Amino acid sequence: MKKSTHRSEIARNTGAKLLQWIGGLTLVTGIALFLLLASAGYWMHVDEKVNNTDFILPLAGDAQRMIKAIELYKKGIAPTILVSNAWKEPPSQLQKIEWEMGYPNYSDTEFLKKLLELMGAEKAHLEIFGNGHISTVEEAEALKKHLDGKSVSLLIVTSPSHALRAKMVYKKTLPKCRITITTTNEGAFDTAWWRHQKDAQNLLLELLKTVHYLVGGVFRSTDPIH
Repeated sequence: MKKSTHRSEIARNTGAKLLQWIGGLTLVTGIALFLLLASAGYWMHVDEKVNNTDFILPLAGDAQRMIKAIELYKKGIAPTILVSNAWKEPPSQLQKIEWEMGYPNYSDTEFLKKLLELMGAEKAHLEIFGNGHISTVEEAEALKKHLDGKSVSLLIVTSPSHALRAKMVYKKTLPKCRITITTTNEGAFDTAWWRHQKDAQNLLLELLKTVHYLVGGVFRSTDPIH
C-alpha cells in the first residue's frame, strides 16, 4: 500500500514538473514570437547600395518595380533590363466594365512600350525571360534557365515587404550570380508597422509567405488549382 502511494506521489510530481516545463516553454516561445513580430519592421528591411551591374531585374507583380528599373537604367546602372514574362490574371469584371467605358486596354507589351517612351527610355535594351511563372521561386528558376549557367551581377528591384524573401530565393537559386536588392519608394513600411493598416497587412502576409518558403512550400504554374 505504501509502495502504491509512493508511486502515485512520484507520478503526480512528475506530471506537475512536466506541466511546468510545458508552460515555461510555451511562455518563452510566445515571448520570442512577440519579439520577432515586433522587430519585423527592422529585420525585414532590405535595401542595398546600388552599384553598376550587368542586369536590372524588376520582379513581376507591381508596375512600380519597372518604373524604378527604368529610372536606374537611365542613370547608367546597367546596359540591360530583364523583363519577366509572368502569368497574368484574367481580367476582372470591373476591368471589363472599365474597358467598355473607354479605359485603355493595353497588353503588357504595349504598356511597357508606352511606359518606356513616356520616361524617355524608348531605346532601352530589354531581355525577356520566362513563360507564365506565378511565384518568386518559379521566376528565379526561369531566369536561371535564361542565363544558362552564366555568372552575372543582378540588381533586383522589388517592393519593400518582398525584399527579404526575394533575396533568399535568388541567392539560393542563382548562387553563382552577384545579387543586390533595391526597393521601390512606394510600399515602404514603418518600423512600428502595427500602427498602420497597410503596413500590417503587407508585412503579415509576407511573413506567412516567407515561412511557407522556408518550410519548402512553392506555388507553381503546374499546380492543379492554378
